[in-house]
Amino acid sequence: MAYHLRKRRQAPRAPLNRPVELIVDGKKAVGKGVEVGTGGLSAWTETPHKKNVMVTVRFSLPGSMRRITAMARVAWSKAPVAGKSTGRLGLQFVALPREEREDIRSFVNRLAKQYRDLHIMLAMNKWKMEKLKELTKQLNLSSYRDVKELKKKVTKAMDGFRS
Repeated sequence: MAYHLRKRRQAPRAPLNRPVELIVDGKKAVGKGVEVGTGGLSAWTETPHKKNVMVTVRFSLPGSMRRITAMARVAWSKAPVAGKSTGRLGLQFVALPREEREDIRSFVNRLAKQYRDLHIMLAMNKWKMEKLKELTKQLNLSSYRDVKELKKKVTKAMDGFRS
């Protein structure tokens, strides 16, 4: 019997550690972005939302002052686990202006290149501390105890860039 892995996403995603505003039926909720791609985003939120509910989502990309506004459908939602105040939800963009889609694509591609460069540098064990600090600062990865922990974080993030 053959097993086939289901492809989860149509487009790669990049880490998005930014505030996200959700508007459902005129009510605002604030969350924190986990990752973003041209197809959608995931976020931590205290307000649970049901699957297939339509929401307006507003956020900005790191390094940009411009707010992105899109219509999205709740693709999945996970309630908070015991001891946590936030759950997670996945949003699929259903209406996203072309220019804003390009901004997201550009952001994801730029981050993918920086992560790839860092991943190669770490894999080859030929890194210089100045270059390592520069790349980790660009990627907001300044909180790691040692190079081994950094390698794990980079490897995990690289999985999000594979579509």
